[in-house]
Amino acid sequence: MTDIRYKSTSAYHRTPIEGRFLMHYVHRPVPAHPNDQIVVVPYEWVNRPDIMALDLYGDDDLWMAIPLRNGLQDPVFDITYERVLIVPPRDLVLRIFK
Repeated sequence: MTDIRYKSTSAYHRTPIEGRFLMHYVHRPVPAHPNDQIVVVPYEWVNRPDIMALDLYGDDDLWMAIPLRNGLQDPVFDITYERVLIVPPRDLVLRIFK
């Protein structure tokens, strides 16, 4: 049996795996920070958290940080045009996901 591991940037990194089965999801909290920014989603970021992370953090692997920080139910389709989102600072995101 192979040792399956998710990358540290994955939303599933802390979720346990037994055999070949993913167990109950373990949420990775992204806490509030004094340097949080507020952004309004432009058309280019609609349903594209990867592009948003690339533009804001320079790394599309950090795409889960913003949906997690904002408590979105669907990390892709809840990113809608002109939605107001809280963006955590890059250094905080790197500490959590890298």
